[in-house]
Amino acid sequence: MGVTATLRFLRVSPFKVRKYAQLFKGKSVEEARAILAYHPSPTCESILKLLNSAAANAENNHDLDPELLIVKDVLVDGASTYKRLRPRARGRGSRILKRTSHVTIEVDLKEEFRVKPVEAEPAPKTPRKRRGAAGRARSAKAEAGGKPKPAATAAEKPKPARKRAAKKAEPAEDEGKAAEARPKRKRAPKKAEAARPEADADESAAAEQPRDNAPVGPAEETE
Repeated sequence: MGVTATLRFLRVSPFKVRKYAQLFKGKSVEEARAILAYHPSPTCESILKLLNSAAANAENNHDLDPELLIVKDVLVDGASTYKRLRPRARGRGSRILKRTSHVTIEVDLKEEFRVKPVEAEPAPKTPRKRRGAAGRARSAKAEAGGKPKPAATAAEKPKPARKRAAKKAEPAEDEGKAAEARPKRKRAPKKAEAARPEADADESAAAEQPRDNAPVGPAEETE
């Protein structure tokens, strides 16, 4: 794990600090000190003090050799901004923003000197429980030390199409026998056909009825 040191409220904008942080990121501490010490910018003086503080923390608090350290990461975040006012023409005033930043430097040992973590051994895989009688028999044989039989291939499996055809043929024969055993039902006469015999019977009865009840007209005059 790396060792860090933080500088808060540096009176330089984060944009400018990031420009100098890219110069020594990923380099050894001695090389980073040489870059910052001979850089003409006054911002590099504050960054150099922060780098020396991170190296001292690693040496005194974690017993690390400063010659084996590298600059692992440099983080630059924006901090609070100071507002100032500048007088302008016609009684106006323009705002001035004085930005600040937080800088964090992380140092760590070089890759070849780091202690690699020990990887835990993977747990043995437990056999999956199989359902059904065939699965229980295979699992019992596997536990006993015997090799389970391979599953039946597609060629060895019975064809279910023939069984289905035989099952379908049997009900057809039964249906034919049942149809022969059933008595035939008489077709019911239609309404029009059923009404015609009654009308014909009424007409014939009216024709056969004597004309005794026929109205008698006035008697013929005899001479």
